[in-house]
Amino acid sequence: MNTFKPLTLSYLWDRENFEKAFENAYTHQYKKSARRYIGWLFLAMAQFGVVAALKGGSVALLMLSTLLILYWYVGKKWLVHRRLLRAFENAALKNKSITLHITQEGIVQGEDTFSWENLQGVVPIEDAILLYHDDEAFYIPNSAFGAYEDRGRFIALAKEKGRYFDV
Repeated sequence: MNTFKPLTLSYLWDRENFEKAFENAYTHQYKKSARRYIGWLFLAMAQFGVVAALKGGSVALLMLSTLLILYWYVGKKWLVHRRLLRAFENAALKNKSITLHITQEGIVQGEDTFSWENLQGVVPIEDAILLYHDDEAFYIPNSAFGAYEDRGRFIALAKEKGRYFDV
């Protein structure tokens, strides 16, 4: 049996970490999502719109597809960011230290305990770890780990528990 020495992670949940969390989670969630193909559909519609405009003089499809492309690739991300920023600004944990205790049984934050069985996954990214629970991503920056080896121990435990997903 593995004797995992519990880890304590701590970091400040400030605007900088919020922005990094948003960019990383948004990129990760849409990178492998089937939803990215919808954007390709809008691009194909734009091509048909160009042909329709050149051959028949009708620009309706071109205008519609252009608006959809602008929404899909620019507006949607901006709207999601704005909504989440508003939630961050009103959050009880804004500009407060978040402390997580990692054990063999699960992850403890304050009064809340998340067992390994209830976690959807641990996803390491370049400068952080995304922790998925109930379709929500929790951001743990690398700076939360006391040492780089602690990050490796956390990932090893996630692998042991079957909750590690490499991307």
